[in-house]
Amino acid sequence: MFIMDLPAPILEMTQILQNHGFQAYLVGGCVRDALTGLKPHDYDITTDAVPEQITEIFGEERCTYYGKAFGTVCVRLHGEKAEITTFRTEGSYSDSRHPDEVTFATDVHDDLSRRDFTCNAIAYDPRTGLLDPYHGADDLQAGILRAVGIPEERFTEDALRILRGMRFYARFGLVPEPATDAAMRAQAPRLRQISVERVFTELCGMLRGEHITDVLLAYPEILAVWIPEITPCVGFDQKSRWHDFTVWEHIAKAVGNTVPDLTLRVTMLFHDIGKPHCMTLDERGGHFKGHAQISAEMADKILQRLRSDTKLRKDTVQLIGLHRAIPKNMPDNRRLLGQLGEEQYRRLIQVFDADRKSKWIGREDSRADIDRMEDCLNGHRNGELLCLVTELAVNGRDMAALGLRGQEIGQALNAVYEEVIHDRIPNEREQLLAFLQTK
Repeated sequence: MFIMDLPAPILEMTQILQNHGFQAYLVGGCVRDALTGLKPHDYDITTDAVPEQITEIFGEERCTYYGKAFGTVCVRLHGEKAEITTFRTEGSYSDSRHPDEVTFATDVHDDLSRRDFTCNAIAYDPRTGLLDPYHGADDLQAGILRAVGIPEERFTEDALRILRGMRFYARFGLVPEPATDAAMRAQAPRLRQISVERVFTELCGMLRGEHITDVLLAYPEILAVWIPEITPCVGFDQKSRWHDFTVWEHIAKAVGNTVPDLTLRVTMLFHDIGKPHCMTLDERGGHFKGHAQISAEMADKILQRLRSDTKLRKDTVQLIGLHRAIPKNMPDNRRLLGQLGEEQYRRLIQVFDADRKSKWIGREDSRADIDRMEDCLNGHRNGELLCLVTELAVNGRDMAALGLRGQEIGQALNAVYEEVIHDRIPNEREQLLAFLQTK
């Protein structure tokens, strides 16, 4: 029998409910994660106790209502918390997102029948083990994503489940079975009724997944409901001797070839999205002059539309704008690191590396320029290479002491900086001042 390793306070919550004569099951994501060998981040308990009874059992001081109308109470006990929800059935979903009415139930099977996918419709009683009427554990084992009941109904009720299914595919490698896949595609237009905030949250979740390349290649038309700029990239032949893949194939592979850092993955999702808008052809094939800047401008508009946070948007747009400008020598690298800072410079290294890995079938571009960037980063971190103007052995006060004023100070510091990063002068105060006095 499968035994779920539960924190003692969570186990105690189920025991308290059961000791008061109620049913209590762990349910949903925590059970799914445990079955796949992952440590759950949070815990959901479902019970036939109604919110007033839950509060009476655990005490008002330990309870917070999270949607009282939907039967959910957050309970805190000995430093742990769980959302405890009354068994329920749901009415129709007129807005394709929220049930018009919720009715409390007394049978856990009624509660499980309303859930989205079989992998989320598994309940666990610490006394008796798994309750799995839809064979979700078998589907998890087989790598299958299957809607509970009739797929069309599940996605008609709540269109966000389509994106959630794509996230499960990206995260767990659960491939939608044919009926679920067909319903996801057929009901995708309903995603227009979902709030942009919820859409973007699901997009960010799926982008972090290990299997994101497969998801992007399988479902571009679903993503295009909210990001129509994707559509021209799908099937777009680059006619280039530098690429074996269409624009969208290259994008999908580049996303998967980065570490699961959200800024990096959003960057790669949009880094070439402008290519179909700037292609020119000659006897040598296709060319995409200026596509980095066009893609950056398009990404900026898309991320504003998706209500991305400002830092993610600005960092992403900056990286996209630079993704064709790999430095060819060490002074250029030192200057660029000084402009970007270590975090963004490190991301740019990953952008270049993902791009080069995603162009060819069975081979990759040279890594020499990327190795040079990494040497620069390591040299700066080790204190061997100066890369920031602020690291100079002289500063604005020294410039003022030489009689310089206003813009002259910045110009002088930049002149010294250029000498140092080209290794023409060591970063030593006396030598830098001597150089300035000869200017």
